Amino acid sequence: MAVRRKMGFSVNDLLLAEELKDAKILGGKEGLDRQIKGVTIIEAPDIVKFINGGEVLLTGLYAFRSCSVEEFQKYINELTKKSVSALIMKRGRKVENADIKIELLLEFANTHGIPVLEVPFEISFRDIMSRIMERLFNEEVTRLKYFKTTHDNFAALALSPDSGNRGADNILDVLAKLIHNPVAVFNQNLSCLAATEDAARVLTISEDARTFEPGIYSSYTYLRQEGEEPQCLIQVKMSFREKIYLVVTERNQALDVMDFIAAESAITALRFEFSRQYAVTELEKKFQNDIMHNILNGKIHSIGELQKNTTLLGVDINGSYRVIVFGMANESMTKGDFKAKVKDTNVLSQAIVHYIKDAKIQNDLDKIVVIQAVDKEQTQEEYRREIKKIVESVQEDVSMHNKHLKVKAGVGKVVDGIIHLPESFKEANEAFMFVDVAGELSEEGSPQAMLFSDLGIFKLLCQLEDPSMLLEYVPEGLQKLYNYKKPQRDDLIVTLKTYLDRNQNLSKTAQELYVHYKTAAYRIEKITKITGIDFDNANEVLAVRIGLVVYKMIENYNKDFI
Repeated sequence: MAVRRKMGFSVNDLLLAEELKDAKILGGKEGLDRQIKGVTIIEAPDIVKFINGGEVLLTGLYAFRSCSVEEFQKYINELTKKSVSALIMKRGRKVENADIKIELLLEFANTHGIPVLEVPFEISFRDIMSRIMERLFNEEVTRLKYFKTTHDNFAALALSPDSGNRGADNILDVLAKLIHNPVAVFNQNLSCLAATEDAARVLTISEDARTFEPGIYSSYTYLRQEGEEPQCLIQVKMSFREKIYLVVTERNQALDVMDFIAAESAITALRFEFSRQYAVTELEKKFQNDIMHNILNGKIHSIGELQKNTTLLGVDINGSYRVIVFGMANESMTKGDFKAKVKDTNVLSQAIVHYIKDAKIQNDLDKIVVIQAVDKEQTQEEYRREIKKIVESVQEDVSMHNKHLKVKAGVGKVVDGIIHLPESFKEANEAFMFVDVAGELSEEGSPQAMLFSDLGIFKLLCQLEDPSMLLEYVPEGLQKLYNYKKPQRDDLIVTLKTYLDRNQNLSKTAQELYVHYKTAAYRIEKITKITGIDFDNANEVLAVRIGLVVYKMIENYNKDFI
């Protein structure tokens, strides 16, 4: 059992330590005999609540950087209720009214006989903490005490109402001070979520990265990868995302057990912070989804309501926009796997946000609807290249998550004014449904993105409300081929498509299908016999080509229709 040393440990004793050889006594000299019972860092004003008494307080005053002089006085008044041993400070970071706050601190010190020491900025608070705790406890208890100390500090940061959107950054800043190394956090796609100023914001996990034991009990996976600057990666599984990586670059010193204890405490705070951010984001997303649903489906019944909704959505009511509908095909997915579908859609959403700046996004079960602001100076051809590049980039990101996913997108027309967005949304949906069919029109195969304006005559077919009416646009002879019940039907249909794509050249058709010339000739003869198609009649051939596309549309509308 660990016991406290019998001899007392005073502030005077602490001043003999190597770490404090350059320390200056600013005030409260009469309290140098005060006994030290603990140590903690003030990185958030609320840390006062966690003080038991007898601690040495360490601060750079950065926790009080933006509070007023009056608020600072209140914090000092709270300190008077705690019998602290000493306060060690260092300057270097910008703090509002720093001189006045230090003056108040010295007044507090001299009034209550509490020493205030100043150390050079480069001195590590972690080293001072370690020195104090080594004197107070044996190694095992020191670790436990250090864990509690860091846990209390990070808990105060995580629960601080003043953190705003910098919660994760504040946590990393404190951790970096404790372990004296740059720190960053990355998500499952290796995108940087937060980082200290001197930390790298790009992460590549080497194949040679090896797991290791940090010397403490941990439920996380620790990896180390060598390089010009060795890195320690801590892989953390989250409830709402695949995982995050806390990355420490060992630039200034190698990590030890005390550093890993601090990192574990920081991770607890980060998990709380990211959970909070996730909950807020999901609430905002739900709110945005509802607004977008009403706008896109024409459920806004007055100009006043439209103005209110566009203001909440953060878009210009008179701006120029277009709608894009994104989705994915995943042939490897088990039918009815709802959780996997939601997971895949979230990955798609994150990738879209990354490549389409300032986009307004509505998450559906299996689709992502995007309202994109339009550059009126951009030509149709320029935009066609842009959307192709965007979809290709999104596909690359999604493939890192699941190589079986295939991204596709349908694009509606440009409209002026939010009130006309339902028109663009309708076109985007129709273009989206036509993406898989588009390969029938091109020798290059199906594109990943389709603009409604590129559909040509097929735009008319998209307007049909009853998919069964599409069958009227299929020549009677081609319907006979699709209704041919014998096993050769599929081979005959593929042969017909290839024959037309190769300008009715039998040699090229045979080569494309990897069959003998006579086999190709036999199949075309069989097709002619079943359908009665006159391949010398250009109008009839065109009708057949259109009919093949229409059949593909029918399959997309209803797989069981044929």
